Amino acid sequence: MKRRLAILLSASMLLAMPVSAFAQEADKYATRGDVVDYLLNAADDYNPGVKKEDIVKGDVKGDLKLDQSVSRIEALIMLSRAFSNLPAPQGNDLRVGNSAAVFTDVPKWAQNDIAKLASAGILSGYPDGKLGVSDRVTKDQLRTLANRIFALNGTNPRDDYYEFINKKWLNASKIPAGEMGNGVFNELMNSNEVKVSGIINELVKQQNPAGSKEQKIADFYKSALDTKSRNQDGIKPIAPYLTAIDKATTIKELFEANHEINKATEMGPLLSFGVMADAKNSSVNALYFMGLGTGLDKNSYVSGDEKTKKVYINYITKLFVLSGDKEESAKAQAEAVFAFEKELAIASMDVQDKGNVNKYYNPYTKDKFIALFKTVDMAKMLKDLQLDQADKIIVMDVGLANKSAELLTEQNLNTLKSYAKSMFLMKTGGMLSADFSEASNQFSADLYGVVGEKTDEQIAVSSTKEMMSEYLGQEFAKRYFTKEAKQDVEKMVQQFIATYEKRIQALDWMSDATKAKAIKKLEKMTVKIGYPDQWSNALDKISIKTAENGGSLFSNTVAITKAYTDMMKASLGKEVDKSAWIMAVYDVNAYYNPVNNEIVFPAGILQAPFYDIHAKHETNLGAIGMVIAHEISHAFDNLGSAYDENGNAVNWWTEEDLKKFQEKCAEVIQFYDHIEVVPGSYNNGQLTVSENIADIGGMATSLQVASQLPNPDYKAYFEGYATIWRSTMTKEIAAYMTTIDTHSANKVRVNRTISNFEEFYKTYGVTAKDAQYVAPEDRVSIW
Repeated sequence: MKRRLAILLSASMLLAMPVSAFAQEADKYATRGDVVDYLLNAADDYNPGVKKEDIVKGDVKGDLKLDQSVSRIEALIMLSRAFSNLPAPQGNDLRVGNSAAVFTDVPKWAQNDIAKLASAGILSGYPDGKLGVSDRVTKDQLRTLANRIFALNGTNPRDDYYEFINKKWLNASKIPAGEMGNGVFNELMNSNEVKVSGIINELVKQQNPAGSKEQKIADFYKSALDTKSRNQDGIKPIAPYLTAIDKATTIKELFEANHEINKATEMGPLLSFGVMADAKNSSVNALYFMGLGTGLDKNSYVSGDEKTKKVYINYITKLFVLSGDKEESAKAQAEAVFAFEKELAIASMDVQDKGNVNKYYNPYTKDKFIALFKTVDMAKMLKDLQLDQADKIIVMDVGLANKSAELLTEQNLNTLKSYAKSMFLMKTGGMLSADFSEASNQFSADLYGVVGEKTDEQIAVSSTKEMMSEYLGQEFAKRYFTKEAKQDVEKMVQQFIATYEKRIQALDWMSDATKAKAIKKLEKMTVKIGYPDQWSNALDKISIKTAENGGSLFSNTVAITKAYTDMMKASLGKEVDKSAWIMAVYDVNAYYNPVNNEIVFPAGILQAPFYDIHAKHETNLGAIGMVIAHEISHAFDNLGSAYDENGNAVNWWTEEDLKKFQEKCAEVIQFYDHIEVVPGSYNNGQLTVSENIADIGGMATSLQVASQLPNPDYKAYFEGYATIWRSTMTKEIAAYMTTIDTHSANKVRVNRTISNFEEFYKTYGVTAKDAQYVAPEDRVSIW
């Protein structure tokens, strides 16, 4: 979340400020005349016939004093008069607005107008309950208030297209119990979950041969649903591991305990490694090091948000109490853990940098890596983990790795033990008694505003979906995704790739040499649709048991985790399996994988409203077509563009072209930056740049495909696009996502992206007086 900082200037600094700076500062603030002129234009579609005298009143002599500065209270009164009839907030507006706001500094003569605006949920004051009635009003603040009113009305596509298309759904929207939000993605995920649940229930009712896929699915689900056995076991499944951590008297003994946990469960809480394709040689699997993890994202620690700190400490305290610690000791440990994790967070890279190969690819020789850890026998740890055959370790976050090594000292032993326990408890709590689930639910309620809880059946289905995705995916694909649909989407993808090639050929800012490389990357792009051609056999040899047969949710999850971890370890140094999928078949999502140079579209998303064989073709182009072209564009965003046609991180750009590309990326950052998402929280252009580049490229390409149709229906196209992004969430989650999500808020993805394309302006008659309007010279385009 961005915060405005008050800057105090001394007299000498003011005197040194150039005249142009004074002019820029003054231009920020609105005069009475500015407010009147803006509101007359903004309100005409909502209050037809509104006149200047309706908005502003003069003094006893009739002087309107239009050239004078305007206070917040004056501007708000004029706003209230201009928009004389405001609808009562419903659904999403009620959820994210501030309709219960009461302000302590409003004069009596203004209370009716302010109460009207406040009840509409569009006003925000200061933490002390004041509105700041005497503050001067900036032009940006005035536009923000008007934009909130446009959204509340949702009747004009030229002011707020997202709200115009989705208003009926948004007003009626509800968030299911235990969920953080709702939307098209959620609705389709729930629909898929019903289908998966049907498959599971069929298998549960029938006799399944021992060791079969069907038996494993059915018995895993039974163990996930068996809360009675878990409540009886309590902390028992993990008690020996917690005891081993508690008994450690040295760093060496602590890591020996960590090794025993890894050997038994592959869930050791101290230091983590992964095996993935080598970004510089993508045909071979390499060893990556992640360091010590944290329970929250970086911003939650460094922002100084006291609420987040308190809620997180309370949650960890509860986990320690459930594990057997006394309240006072648990609280002290939790506070130490937060402080420890904060040190790690401060040293770690920012969210937007994690996908940047120039920042995450830091190869160390084995000797250099081992030498980094002065207090840990890293050579032994690598051997214990069966990863010692690696000749290099790629450190993904050098700052975090250095801080991790620095903090692993005997002086920090007690804190490290508390940290290890908290990490392990968070990893395993969902497999234990209901007390742990209740603690997690309370954490979500306190921090993210989540209301209610999912049923035991929903939780069991979700767990089975997550852990048994290979087997369930086969059944899902067999029942719900036809070969005809697969072939149809594959044909659509090839059309988009061909169109993208034409667009690259037509670029006026890129040289022929770089164009040839980009086109080569397109030509070698792998396309995966619906389901894998080859299914993993990682789970074939494991045993899944119900409680009656000596199993549990914990033991079954451990068996699956170990199977996948063993497969991962065995792949180290071997050829990359490029047929593998990252997502489950029923996931409502899609992705571009740069090290494979592939785009992947699971069957789960290839359904209405994303893809509907009965829908108008332009509607599909605005929905699944845009998604397909978006994923293609990731090959050429600020991150994906660092990889060549083989998925290797190699610079294929000329120096001049790369400089032009980076300048265009900077324009995209600015274009999407500081747009209000919910009151007080703003879109972060730097954080979201890669996804925004993909959105712009995706829309440019899919619109070009639409333009080739006879009499293309662009209205259907834009409606299809806006519809798939309709969503609602708690205000807390909406604000939180602006700090961690590399995607812009859904409303921003719609309104800001379409404002770059002339087809939108012509279709809806958008002119310079409308809020959706962006001057041609300010629109952004790359691909």
